[in-house]
Amino acid sequence: MKMIKNYKELKNSIKTVSITSLLIIAVSSNIFGQEDMTNMLFDTWYLDTYKIESKEYPPNKNEKGDYIFFKEDMTFISKSEGKEEEGTYTLNTNGAYVVMSDKNGKNIKAYIISISKKSLILKYDISEISDVEVQYNKPI
Repeated sequence: MKMIKNYKELKNSIKTVSITSLLIIAVSSNIFGQEDMTNMLFDTWYLDTYKIESKEYPPNKNEKGDYIFFKEDMTFISKSEGKEEEGTYTLNTNGAYVVMSDKNGKNIKAYIISISKKSLILKYDISEISDVEVQYNKPI
């Protein structure tokens, strides 16, 4: 009888250790995933294409060379239609969005649709272009 009791305790201990290990792995992988997103964002992203209803469109002439440079100190520099702007940004990894604030206090929120080492796809929270996915790439 004592052996059965020890076996049950051992079995329960193994279950507890297994569940705890799985929870630790799940939490740490989520934290590292968020950290990876943040680290991947720190770079210069060049405007590549616009995607509307699964069709891709190139940027027009005055948008050639447009970019966003997200710095590690949570500031950014962007060039849009030849005009450079600077400001600060906050990154929300849980909601997968970035809020950029220019020097005049104007905020622009952009949802991160996807991010990889070479590609960043944003969807800006601006009513006129809310259905447009904006793709940025890093130079190779």
